[in-house]
Amino acid sequence: MKTLGKFESNSVYILEKVGKIIRLLIFASILALILMTLMACSSDPAGEEVPDPNRTGSVQGTVKDEDGNAYPNTQIKVSKGAEERIQRTDKEGKYSIKTSDVGPYSLEITPPLSTEIITANPSSANLEADKTITANFVISPKPVKAHLNFGEVQLLEEIVDKDGNTPIDPNEPLYAANIFDEPLGMLTAIKAPDDHHVTLAEFKQAKGNLRVRCDGDSAAIEVELEGLIPNGTYTFWLAYLNKTRKVSEPIDFANDFVNFTNPPIGAADGTENIAVADANGSIYVTLSHDSCILTDEVALVIPVLYHINGKTFGGGHVPDPEEVVQMLAYFQ
Repeated sequence: MKTLGKFESNSVYILEKVGKIIRLLIFASILALILMTLMACSSDPAGEEVPDPNRTGSVQGTVKDEDGNAYPNTQIKVSKGAEERIQRTDKEGKYSIKTSDVGPYSLEITPPLSTEIITANPSSANLEADKTITANFVISPKPVKAHLNFGEVQLLEEIVDKDGNTPIDPNEPLYAANIFDEPLGMLTAIKAPDDHHVTLAEFKQAKGNLRVRCDGDSAAIEVELEGLIPNGTYTFWLAYLNKTRKVSEPIDFANDFVNFTNPPIGAADGTENIAVADANGSIYVTLSHDSCILTDEVALVIPVLYHINGKTFGGGHVPDPEEVVQMLAYFQ
């Protein structure tokens, strides 16, 4: 009995020890779970550490072309994980962005209309605490083809024959149909300065490019056109769009244009958007504007208007019987 009692005593002792160990293991498990929960709470849902407000980075730079001309209002995006910061360049083409953390960040530029990026896009920068990294972007303006306003590109069927139909015969004389002014549909003969009636073959000879170079608060519009009506008077306008349009896609005059009346290139009174073709029908001229026209809106069309009687009408309404759109350049 004494031996059995001793055995029973030892068993109780062992059970107490095992219970104590189990309680310690349970306590340790609970403590580990609490620690894991606290660590999880200090991270974002993606598993990334919360940025330390005392460790911030900064990146700055410029957007310029290969000649050093500055491009204002150009969007720059700096991002890392869920953090995304966007800024637009100032009139000197500069930007400066402060981030909430350090480490590798992606930098991306939304290039101005009809320009190509020479530097990498996106590029990257490894930001360090209390240091500013410089990241400059270089772009290059592209020549934009001026499309003939006829056929699949023609706006509102403005160019017609004597019966108001689409002309087919190359030797057919052309007329301009009223599309805005009363009486709608009225036809005006498209004549050259020497008073001869312009034919479809002559009209379709027009070709060339426009290129825009910005520099801060100004833009230079380089016009290189050939095959125009010899000695003809032309004007150039800024038709901003609120959406991009394919060259062959119709433009909704009521809803797609940003401005009710499209402004002229140059002065608002329309005195600086005029060019006269030479005896061979060529125009090589550089027009100026007091803003970078490539960064104002989603898209831009520059119509090239031929003034049938040689008169221009400033920045206001151009009467239908007096003009016709011969070419269109799409910047987007």
